[in-house]
Amino acid sequence: MKNLLNTLFVCVLLTGCQSDTLNENNETADSNSSLTAKAANENNKPDIHTQIVLGNKLVNPYSVDNMQAAFKYYSDNIDSSKFPDKDVKASHYYIKITPQSEADLETLDKLDDETNEDTPVLQDHPVDYEVITEGDFYVKPNNENDLYHPVYTTIPVGYTLPGDLKYEVLDKLYEPADNEFDVETVSLYFAGWKDDLEADGINLTDQNSLNLYLKNQMSGKSSNKFYPTGRVTIENTGTNTTEGLMQAEISYGRVFWWHYTYTDNNGNFVGNAKKYRGSVSIRAKWRGNTATIRKTWNEVLGMFVSDYLMSVNKNSNGATKYINYTSFSGQGNHLWAKGTVNNGLRKYVDYCNAKGITNTISHANVWAWEGSNQYGATPMLHKYPQLPIMSTLANVGQAGFWQVMVNTLAGSAINLVPAHLRPDQIFSGLDPKGTETRSDSRRIHQLVFHESGHYSHASKAGAPFWAQLFASEISNSLSGGSDPYKDGTKPSLQAGARIGLCEGWATVTEFYISNFYYSGSRIKTNSGSGWMHMSYVNGYLEDFSICDRPMSIQRTDEWSWFSHGLIVDVLDNSGRGTGADSSTRRSGSGVFVNNITDDVNLGASLYDLGPVFSKLTSSVNNPTDLKNSLISANPAQSTKITTLFQGYGY
Repeated sequence: MKNLLNTLFVCVLLTGCQSDTLNENNETADSNSSLTAKAANENNKPDIHTQIVLGNKLVNPYSVDNMQAAFKYYSDNIDSSKFPDKDVKASHYYIKITPQSEADLETLDKLDDETNEDTPVLQDHPVDYEVITEGDFYVKPNNENDLYHPVYTTIPVGYTLPGDLKYEVLDKLYEPADNEFDVETVSLYFAGWKDDLEADGINLTDQNSLNLYLKNQMSGKSSNKFYPTGRVTIENTGTNTTEGLMQAEISYGRVFWWHYTYTDNNGNFVGNAKKYRGSVSIRAKWRGNTATIRKTWNEVLGMFVSDYLMSVNKNSNGATKYINYTSFSGQGNHLWAKGTVNNGLRKYVDYCNAKGITNTISHANVWAWEGSNQYGATPMLHKYPQLPIMSTLANVGQAGFWQVMVNTLAGSAINLVPAHLRPDQIFSGLDPKGTETRSDSRRIHQLVFHESGHYSHASKAGAPFWAQLFASEISNSLSGGSDPYKDGTKPSLQAGARIGLCEGWATVTEFYISNFYYSGSRIKTNSGSGWMHMSYVNGYLEDFSICDRPMSIQRTDEWSWFSHGLIVDVLDNSGRGTGADSSTRRSGSGVFVNNITDDVNLGASLYDLGPVFSKLTSSVNNPTDLKNSLISANPAQSTKITTLFQGYGY
């Protein structure tokens, strides 16, 4: 009877099983790889953008039929079985979603951005195949129109997918309870899942070892299951230290069973939604509460992107993934670039929460591109889908507006993509600058802080305000050259004043937050025609002078018609002296105009930006509007505020 039962069990397992292998186009290919064919030190693989390679289709130990057979085998071999009459019903469905429209893609994108640990983890590859090579993507779109690819995931029975998504059930699954550990062992044995059984000392070539194990094992024991834990760290090349990957969304799992969790500010994570046996993959999703971060054009177009970090099992649980910087070559530093931007955004969010900025980064769509020019932009096209309005204000077609923005800032020719894929922020200054041999994390964070200051301002002032600002800067770029600011009078005096206020605010956030995190550092930044070390992150940031519009000399961070010097003087408590360059206003040609008297101190504490940020509403379009708003809120300092603003020409 046992031999007959074993034969029937194996037949059930093999029913419908394929021996095909898949390449990235879902085509069959030959493979002699085993289930454990992986790189010897996959956790320390080079930081390159790698495509996932799949091998043989796996026998599914969690199918309803195979789990039913496993329960029967167990009960027939164990006299004290607690499951003699177990009737296995599906607990989950393994499904294939086939998006048909941009609306479907947007629905899937929103689902992929949910942060609940029980949200289905969407995959761009079929998960019931062995993974020959771990990687960061499976689908590689050919162009901007190649958007519709299958999506795979596991959902609980009774779960309702959002929208009108079409899908087919590929298999009905049963997830064993903890007290069904031994039955799960039976099903894994006959499915040939060696990785999951090695810790139990079961020999796949000797069925007696299974029977002996079952008889010696107390039913329900699950000591060989574990909750995945670990740490992910990233090198800060500016401080030459290792810091945790902060508040990053992590997906963890194997084959059908996946969940989400987050790292803490030190990079530690705990996956406590499910216990596992065997090898568990840990992947960085670069999505969640703060931002979606995409580094390559195919990531912009592809959905459900996640980067392989490492694998853990019971013996290696708690391992650390070190993301270190290496010299840029080809597609190197893929994880480091994303991780550095992620940590810059998280440092900004933490600062906002502590220092009075109420509108912080939340679910932003971010492009982080390689490039040696320190470019950044915050068009807010994901949060505010206003490309038609912006293009109308800039007097250029949507495609032309997009082309100027993307080619200038991202350095890539990306045709117009659906609204849900468009960026809120673009960072393209991730490569080494000038004579640098390594990118400086602090400099990248400076850029992130600047653009994040814009994001907060845009979130507070609203969509129409930001459409006018961004359209004005694009108009300036279109009018000759690539300078989005010009001399402060373009494309109109009114627009120039708005640019000066907005860019001034972003520059203040950049230098205040850089000073907060990197006090005493000397960060390389652009000044004049060359690269030099500036000391803006030291002291009280008093080295800003305002120049009148139109500005005929070259604008730099320390000489500009932007209003950052004025905003610093509103907030600080140091006051300005007389006669020094940092205490003057200049004409457009750089000639001395007058001293600046600063007796204003609205900051509640050092680095407090709240008193100014709270006034950056949609009705504050220029420094004069800011002055009036500050006087209204601080009538006791009316004269001092008026004197300070007059010194700056307002």
